[in-house]
Amino acid sequence: MTVLIPLERLIDGCLQTLREEVLPEVASRAVRGRVWAVLDVLHNLRDRIEENRAPAEIEAQSTEEALLRLAAALRAGPDPEAAAGLLRALAEAPAEPPAARASALRAMLTGAIAARPQGLGEPEREALRAHLAAQAVRDLALLKPSLLAEISKG
Repeated sequence: MTVLIPLERLIDGCLQTLREEVLPEVASRAVRGRVWAVLDVLHNLRDRIEENRAPAEIEAQSTEEALLRLAAALRAGPDPEAAAGLLRALAEAPAEPPAARASALRAMLTGAIAARPQGLGEPEREALRAHLAAQAVRDLALLKPSLLAEISKG
């Protein structure tokens, strides 16, 4: 599953790296000025970024559907009580913001899997298969091409 890092934390890490590791190594006054400009932009941008809602909305919808299918499989099979608990938790999950809902549903799905140490039966696995495969593709689609070739040029 996707591990989401709050944007503020990501920007804070970039600011810290630029300030503590990059600036001390930059000898050129002009380049140092550019680094300070980037620091200023990042610092001012930090609290003005709106999260991209679409990926979280898609993940939340897909996870909800998987949880409903899992609850149906559990109700029809080995554990109707777990199915009822899953449905109650699903009803209590936050509706907004999308990132919070996706995170809560992801934790719920993880908990439902972990709660069955003996493993999931075929109906339960089938209930989750489509979501997990699609989510893996969605997670990979967010990755950008590597800049290692440019980075290695120095």
